[in-house]
Amino acid sequence: MLTEQAAEQGLETESWTVDAAEAPRERDWIDSQKETTAELYFDSEEHARSSAKILQGINQLLIGGITEQKPEDWDAKWKASFLNSSEGIVVPPFWRILPPWSSVPVNSGEHVLRINPGAGFGTGTHETTQLCLGAIADSWLAVPRSCPGVLDFGSGSGILAIAAAKLGALVHAVEIDTLAIDNAIDNARLNELEGRIEFQTTFKNLNGPYGMVIANILKPVLLEFAEPLVKRMAPKGILILSGLIEKDLDTVSERFSELLGFTPVRRELNEWRALIWVRS
Repeated sequence: MLTEQAAEQGLETESWTVDAAEAPRERDWIDSQKETTAELYFDSEEHARSSAKILQGINQLLIGGITEQKPEDWDAKWKASFLNSSEGIVVPPFWRILPPWSSVPVNSGEHVLRINPGAGFGTGTHETTQLCLGAIADSWLAVPRSCPGVLDFGSGSGILAIAAAKLGALVHAVEIDTLAIDNAIDNARLNELEGRIEFQTTFKNLNGPYGMVIANILKPVLLEFAEPLVKRMAPKGILILSGLIEKDLDTVSERFSELLGFTPVRRELNEWRALIWVRS
């Protein structure tokens, strides 16, 4: 009811989301979050004040002030913020992430990933994406040549699938959000790799085995799908997990190590962590 009322008052419902780690535009409220803030944008001050009156009727919801947003060149600001620097986003050992509109010169030996920001997570700025990119590069030579396929579980923008395809893999990418898949297909096309990546909403028909399995997603999902992910690994395959913070590591490491029979290598970048298993 509240959503319908707010929409009638001119609330741009597509402009904001409260993140529950679900599919974009299908996210709702985080029950476990004690404090959450959100900025709402309206097409007029009148609509903003009318909607504020509606929201004031919700218990424990504090309404802040209403301010006018002056017109700006939002497209230019968005492009500048995505680039992060004049040289794009550089991720060791050899990745450079650039948006499609960039004409930054590329150095010899670099692998360029062209990513158009959209509904899918993973433009290259987040630490978990960078941890996975580094792990893919560093462990690629250990992928068994007899099983060069890659499974990217929770592929988001497709950036990790595209990275693996850049190195020569045929990739099956799984993502439940169809909007993210549309974004990922567009990114694969930008990198001229659409023939090497297949996007799906489920992996029930993907039995593998895969020389590399990647899952950059949250702890509960990793634990839920631990057995199916390990089952799809080749006998000497590689498993890369991220989306984790320090307190997640022991639980996730123990669960997957129990299934695999050996412990992982750990990587960290700021507060985020990744786990990598390489079968010998």
